[in-house]
Amino acid sequence: MPYPLRHLAPALGLTWALLCSPVHAAGDWEPMQPPGARDSVATWSRPLPGQAVKAFRGVTEAHVNAWAVLALLADTPNLANWVFQGRESSHPDGLPADQARIRFKGVWPADDRDVLIRTTVTQLADRSIVVDSRQVDGLPHNDCCVRIPMLHNVFKLVPLPGGWTRVEFETQIDLGGMVPAWLANAVSTKAPLLTLQNLQQQVRKPVYQIQSPTELPQQYHQGGLFSLPPEHLKGGS
Repeated sequence: MPYPLRHLAPALGLTWALLCSPVHAAGDWEPMQPPGARDSVATWSRPLPGQAVKAFRGVTEAHVNAWAVLALLADTPNLANWVFQGRESSHPDGLPADQARIRFKGVWPADDRDVLIRTTVTQLADRSIVVDSRQVDGLPHNDCCVRIPMLHNVFKLVPLPGGWTRVEFETQIDLGGMVPAWLANAVSTKAPLLTLQNLQQQVRKPVYQIQSPTELPQQYHQGGLFSLPPEHLKGGS
């Protein structure tokens, strides 16, 4: 059984989403980027009925502890600096701390997109941590962007011995509006690869090398603190 659900300061960007947990990934995923070195990124995609953009999935392992990855995901203002096509990311005034607005750059002839997401975090019995972000209503219309009508994104953080963390990332998205086929293909191909490559660079920054969950935003502490295995913390950041 999972530990009690926590709310996380939203942290995702890119219009991410997911129907199935990374752990239970079905065998119909098509490989795009093959696995390489331990800290490289492997990616997959699969078509979804009625959706222009394929679901996409990526996996990498980072030589930092899971606290560092959570600290990066919780840094909402920085999301636009590393998620695929991110332009702006913020907590809108008057909305709960577990919600964030993400704006993504359009690629001509497509306009910019934006979305309001709500993020929750759950720790499973095996100590892995699931960060789940979904599109929600409540964001006033803005003429700058096409509103993303559906987004479901999941990060799963698996603590490994020696201070390594496996990051599993899946997204399902409806970009809204007219989406050329070449653009839809580019999103499903580039988004998981570039997002996780950028995550690898960002997560090594000193600001994210925290040593305790008490250093995470207060939303993480609802229902109790997360814990990580001693063999994971030994030798980690």
